[in-house]
Amino acid sequence: MTAPGLLPAFELLRPSPWKRLALLAISAGFVWVAVVVIGDRHPVIAWVLGGFFGLCGGFALVALLPGANHLRLDAEGIELRSLFRSTRWRWRDVVRFGPTRVGLHTVVGIDFADHVGSAARMRRVNRGLTGFDGALPDTYGHRAADLAARLETWRRACV
Repeated sequence: MTAPGLLPAFELLRPSPWKRLALLAISAGFVWVAVVVIGDRHPVIAWVLGGFFGLCGGFALVALLPGANHLRLDAEGIELRSLFRSTRWRWRDVVRFGPTRVGLHTVVGIDFADHVGSAARMRRVNRGLTGFDGALPDTYGHRAADLAARLETWRRACV
């Protein structure tokens, strides 16, 4: 099935690897500090810090694998894949997309239709913090406002 209008049959957006590479490098640095600098004086702290940052580095490595993360848009809806786990929403389940701030970052917020009943409590918390029910985990190499506009174009064309 092709998307209505001038949209392609599907669009696949992948996150930039630079954030994951930065997390991997920072994690490796902290593991080194934990083992070499702290290890002799405070071995328990070194193990805890080294283990934590080792796990962070492991997640960053997995996130760099092909197919681990993407955002797929098609006539049926949106598929969000993060660390090989996929979530799919139909276009009729989404009311709007828009840019919003989460901490220091501008991300794409998402509001769900009233008939979508999952995670209602968390959606209320998110709405109080950001003005949206939820947010996408990445901007996939685009500015948040541009990605939100692209998602809105798809949603309007396919509903």
